[in-house]
Parts: sequence; C-alpha cells; structure tokens
Amino acid sequence: MAFKFLSILRNRHFHSLLGNVIMAFFNVLSFALLVRMLSLNAFGEWVLFLATYNILDQIRTAMLQSGIIKFSAGVDETVSRQVTGAAWYISLLVTLLFIAASFIVYAAGYRWFSDTWHFFLGWLGIMTLLSLPFNFATWVLQAAHRFDKIVQIRILQNGSFLVLLSILFFLKQVTLHNVLYAYSLSLLATSIYCLFFKWTALGTMAARTREHVKSLYHYGKLIVGSMVSSSLLNYSDNLVLRTMLSPAAVAVYSIPQKFMEVIEIILRSFVATSQPTISSAANNNDWPGVSRAFCKYTGTVTIMILPFVAGLLLFTKPLILILASKTYLPATDIVRIFLLSAILYPIDRFIGVTLDMINKPLVNFYKNLLKLILNIILDIVLVLMFADIRAVAIASSLNLLFAVVFGYYFLQRYLSGIGISNIWKYGWQECRALLSKIKIFRLQYK
Repeated sequence: MAFKFLSILRNRHFHSLLGNVIMAFFNVLSFALLVRMLSLNAFGEWVLFLATYNILDQIRTAMLQSGIIKFSAGVDETVSRQVTGAAWYISLLVTLLFIAASFIVYAAGYRWFSDTWHFFLGWLGIMTLLSLPFNFATWVLQAAHRFDKIVQIRILQNGSFLVLLSILFFLKQVTLHNVLYAYSLSLLATSIYCLFFKWTALGTMAARTREHVKSLYHYGKLIVGSMVSSSLLNYSDNLVLRTMLSPAAVAVYSIPQKFMEVIEIILRSFVATSQPTISSAANNNDWPGVSRAFCKYTGTVTIMILPFVAGLLLFTKPLILILASKTYLPATDIVRIFLLSAILYPIDRFIGVTLDMINKPLVNFYKNLLKLILNIILDIVLVLMFADIRAVAIASSLNLLFAVVFGYYFLQRYLSGIGISNIWKYGWQECRALLSKIKIFRLQYK
C-alpha cells in the first residue's frame, strides 16, 4: 500500500495538478485580500496593470517554452544543452527589449498617463527581469518532466506574495505602490531560489549554437503570435470595459475569471504534461500516437470539468460573496456565461497545443488572431448596443465557438482518428482508469 501511495505522489500528472492547485489557491486568497483592501477603481487599475505585465511575460514564454520542449524532447543531452543555451540567449535579449520599451513608452506617453500608470510603467520592464530566472527554470523543468520542483516554485512565488500582502494588511499600508513592491519582491525571491539550486540551467548559455538560436526564433515567433493573440482576448475585454464603461466594470469582470481558475487548474495541469508527450511522438513520426494523445487529453479533461461546472453554476452567488462581497454580485450572470462556455475550453486548448507540437504553429496563430479580431468587434458592437458587462461575456463565448470549429477543421487535415467519438472513447477510458486506481488505493488504505 505504501509503495502504491508513493507512486501516486511521484506521478508527473499529480505533480502538475498539485502545482496548479497551489498556484490557484494562493492566487484566489491574494485576490480575495486585494478585493477587500482596495477600492473598486483601484482594484480595476491593478487588474489591468497585472494583465499588461502578464502579456509581456507570455510573449517571452511563447517565444521559448514550446521551443525548448519541442527541440529538446527525445534528443541526446548535447543537443538539449545547445537548445537550452540558445533559449537563454534569446530570453535575455527579449527581456532587455522589454525594459527599454517600457521606458520609451513612459517617456513618449507621459502626458497621456495618470500618476498611477507613470509608476506602473516605470516598473513594468524591471518586473520581467526579476521573473526571468524562475520562469526559465519552469520551462526547463517541464521539458524534463520535473513537475515536483515546479511545485516548489509555485509555492514560493505565490505564497510569498500572499504573506507580503498579509503583512501590508496588518500594518495598514495597503496601497497600489506597496502591492506592486510586494509582487516584485516575490518574483525576486523565487528567482534567487531557482538560481541557488541551479534549476535555471544558466551555464548552458555557453553551449548555444547559431543554428539553434535561429530555429528557436523562427519557431517561437509563430507561437508568440498565437499566444499573444489568445492572451489579448481578456485584455481586450478589460480595455473595452475600462474605456467604454469604467474601471469598476473591469473589477466586476475579474470575478468570473477567478471562478474559471477551478477549470484552469485541471486544464493547465494536463496541458503541461501533454506537451512533452505529443512533441516526443511527433518528433518520432508517431502520428497515431499524436492522435491518441490529443483525444485522450481532450476527452479526459472535458469529462473531469463537468462536475465542477455544475457545482459552480449551482453555488455561484454564495461563492461570489465568499470570494469578494455583495458589491460584486452583478458578476453573477457573467460567471454563468463563462461556466457554460468552459465546456469548450479543453478542445480549444488541446487543438492549439497539438498544432504547435506537430510544427503547425502558423495555423494556430491564424486561429487565435481571427478569434481576437472577432472578439474585439463583438465587444465594441455589443457594448455600444447594450452598455452592459454581460455583452462582453457573450462576445467571448461566441468567438470561442468559432475558434473550436476553425481549429478542429484544420487539425483533421493533418491528423486522422481525432473524431468526437474517439475523444469520448479515449477520454472515458482514461477517466475509468483514474477512478479504478483511486478505488484500489482506498480499499487498500482501509
């Protein structure tokens, strides 16, 4: 029994899930504190700033994370070191570009920004530098299937920010400036931790080659377009709400995004483990294996999230009151719209992952770009027509449906055996296997 229990704890799926559970848990607690400590408008500004930082962070992640996994999975150690070194070289250049760009925007647009955004812009590029070492460590560890170490990184970064927020709360020093200082300090502490344990593979930069730098750049630039287009969906929603309604509308709209963390916990966990699996199969020209992996992951996650969607729909209002306060109850209908559309999240995400891993990132880019364009058009038109936050949520659901149809059509052209019946078949088989393992463990434990 003890050995079976240890095998579960050492399972990469378990570690990936645990890392995302921890991250979501601390994020929700931090969110709940900030909602109560900041005014509605101030919290809206913080949400928009953090979204801006996350876009920069995701540009860098898109440029390198998938490339590291794709080009280092299933290859010898020498090539892996060359790929990692090339990734370090590119990441440093991109980060320096972010720092320079943030100060240029600050200087060029000074007169158009408020005092709050003067402060934010001064720190934007610096934060990308502080987070670089620990972000890079997670990419390398993911490629090596070391999700147990990624769990430690998640705990330190998200946990330290929560502790610092709690200190500010008890000292009654909660301001936007101090919240940003606390967040930056949590990034720095986590990066120092990763550097100390040598998880960043910084020494591989000497092994980089020009060929791998070019390969990563040309592959990564397509992933960047895809991921940034996807990331800009929520950002465009927030921007439309802030400019056409108010910062308070941005704060209210952030509530359903936190509800979706429950779905994202499961989704991100399986995405993280699926990337090396699909990439390794593709690198070995095992196309039936790629198809099976896509169907298994898509079906499994879709089935797994259904009970959570039902539960969240049932207890939406009480959960909003626990998460925030009655001021945020106008988000109830928006949460329900998001939850109903969440059933399509797994197939949309795994279509994108599979297209990237089979070296078709351009198709994924077009999918996400069209999705973004449609989202912006629908946001503006529906808000002009109804002047209601719910219009933005409906727009998001419609463009998600479009993306699934578009992506599924093109993925079928490159892979056979990915029909809806196979998605259900392999997904249900995997869920039954997981349930049987849990039952066996419970019986042995008793």
